[in-house]
Amino acid sequence: MTIVHPMWMEYPELHEELKQVKAMMHASITIENQQIREAIWAVLESGGKMVRPAYLILFSMWNENRNKEEVHAVAAALELLHVATLLHDDVIDEADTRRGQETISARFGNRVAIYAGDYLLTVCYQLLSKYSQDLAGIQIPTYGMMRVIEGELSQMEESYKTDVTVQDYLKRIDGKTAQLFMLSCMMGERFSGMGELERARHIGNSIGMAFQLLDDILDYEVTSDQFGKPVLEDVVQGVYTMPLIASLPKCEKELLPLLEKKNQLTATDRLAIQKLVVNAGGVETAKDFAEKYTMKAIHQIEKLPEADVKPMLLKITNQLLQRKS
Repeated sequence: MTIVHPMWMEYPELHEELKQVKAMMHASITIENQQIREAIWAVLESGGKMVRPAYLILFSMWNENRNKEEVHAVAAALELLHVATLLHDDVIDEADTRRGQETISARFGNRVAIYAGDYLLTVCYQLLSKYSQDLAGIQIPTYGMMRVIEGELSQMEESYKTDVTVQDYLKRIDGKTAQLFMLSCMMGERFSGMGELERARHIGNSIGMAFQLLDDILDYEVTSDQFGKPVLEDVVQGVYTMPLIASLPKCEKELLPLLEKKNQLTATDRLAIQKLVVNAGGVETAKDFAEKYTMKAIHQIEKLPEADVKPMLLKITNQLLQRKS
């Protein structure tokens, strides 16, 4: 039985379509190597919310005569692309846990995780080439993947740098996270026939930016048990996010000696950084940015043509980005 995150049960039609997307993802994994196959199945069942496929489907719903099989195939392709980036991320970050569960690299080893990610990239483009109606259906995701890689490279180049600016951070997450949200909205819009591709691009980008900001805020507001991964693991890996970047000018003398420890930070050091950032207002600054991007997305959604799906898109976006709908 194909199971998707319970958050979608409130929306029966969307819930059913996401189940079909997930079933198509599983059916696409035909590699004979048992270890790779088990590793991929494990990550597919690790509790991901499938937010990106949901947005693709939602945008496609403007067209009542859409080809659902094509919609689901492209949604499956983009989610497999997302999973592939996660597998590679965990190897690069040497992460042991994700969503409170052991990562594939920790469980099966880096080699298996890398090959599994590479295999998923090939499956992604197989699906796109089979179901895309024109060349743009492949070109748009290809360009998006280039931007994702650029975001990852920016993160690597900025590792442990204490002079990273807010603009550096925003540019990084624009590539690393926002691109896949943007792709999902744009590819869904292409099925809709609305003629609102540029608006879909802006909506996806704004949602992705807000989503990443809120995820980075979590590191400074919850404990390891609540978060599902060690608190401030990004800081230990040299990845400095908005709350820390915004706080540095205000408590540089206290923060810099701790950051100089790099990957030798103790649990006590992490808690000290967390407290300093919260007290310096870094979390509030990050929340302000997240709210601005959220409102950009909401305002653009409100300008879309009227349709039965539009209130649902607004409600889901508010819920996802932690605003009252």
